[in-house]
Amino acid sequence: MRKDSRDSSTPRVRSAQNDGVGKIAIIAGARPNFMKVAPLVAELKKQKLRYFLVNTGQHFSSSMAGLFLKEFRLKPDYTFKPSHVSSRQQERDIKVGLEKVFKKEDPTIVMVVGDVNSTLWAAEVSHRMHIPLGHIEAGLRSCNKKMPEERNRIKIDHLSDMLFVTQEEGIKNLKREGIVKNVYFVGNIMIDTLVLFAKGAKKISDKYYFCTLHRAENVDSKKVFFEIVAALEEISKDAPIYLPLHPRTKKMAEKFGLMIRLKKACRILPPLSYSQSVVYQKGAKLVLTDSGGVQEEASYLGVPCLTLRTETERPVTITHGTNIIGGVSMASIIKAYHSIKFKKRKSAIKYWDGKTSKRIVSILKKELHA
Repeated sequence: MRKDSRDSSTPRVRSAQNDGVGKIAIIAGARPNFMKVAPLVAELKKQKLRYFLVNTGQHFSSSMAGLFLKEFRLKPDYTFKPSHVSSRQQERDIKVGLEKVFKKEDPTIVMVVGDVNSTLWAAEVSHRMHIPLGHIEAGLRSCNKKMPEERNRIKIDHLSDMLFVTQEEGIKNLKREGIVKNVYFVGNIMIDTLVLFAKGAKKISDKYYFCTLHRAENVDSKKVFFEIVAALEEISKDAPIYLPLHPRTKKMAEKFGLMIRLKKACRILPPLSYSQSVVYQKGAKLVLTDSGGVQEEASYLGVPCLTLRTETERPVTITHGTNIIGGVSMASIIKAYHSIKFKKRKSAIKYWDGKTSKRIVSILKKELHA
């Protein structure tokens, strides 16, 4: 099951004697991870397969992680409390913790999701310990290597033994990088979660827009942050904009003296639970975001989406969804905004159907069994 580029001395995926697929390690540690592993955990439970869940503690506050764990009814078997003084120390702490857990549990495969730092660190530990690695959301590419997430994605995919792809474009991306074996088009696991929460989401009747803003390349740049806020000020003349304030965004707005203008442009909300976020998205006339996940959610919900970036690693949200790229200058954002047709429409993206976790588990059972 190893890719040809890997050391031939590395063992193939192991099957556990008398135990079906053996024990599956699931790694999460940031808010986007929790919503993605939740349906996988539920499916493994349903099929009575052994697994253990590790919370790496990358997001450590109750508002950033605790609420999500509770909301998705996730009970990690291991929870780390790494240092948050520096990224380097955090990396060391998480890697040491993972190595200890893997030695104790001896997993058949390590499953990671997304592109956050602790996902990469788990992939590196798995590779070093010769434990097979599965990557959910493999093949996403923005082609912008200035993004930390993009660099992480590439590294994780090249360390992985099983690559679970959300969209057909991901297969092409991996092929361009020489990865052609053990690539599985399974769909978007985050939609599995969204399907469940969207059913009970009540619409907010007032006309409003919903915005999320947190990416480092946007809020850590004074020039870019000013441009985005200026655009939001202009757009807010047409409808109120609700913005759940990410801790990073709050910190940088205060640093740059932008908080007063941001509060003038937007109705500031505290960090939302996932179900609250779905309610706001579902009832919005427009979603403005720099989040890849929100682009996907808006497309599934049929809500027009304006992405506050110059590119997206999820092109299917543009070709088959409701997304449009707005750039990060005031002029480009306003131009894109005026081109939007404010009409909800159903999008039909292949395998974004709430059954991705079932497809992944089916593949794991087939490939990991003797």
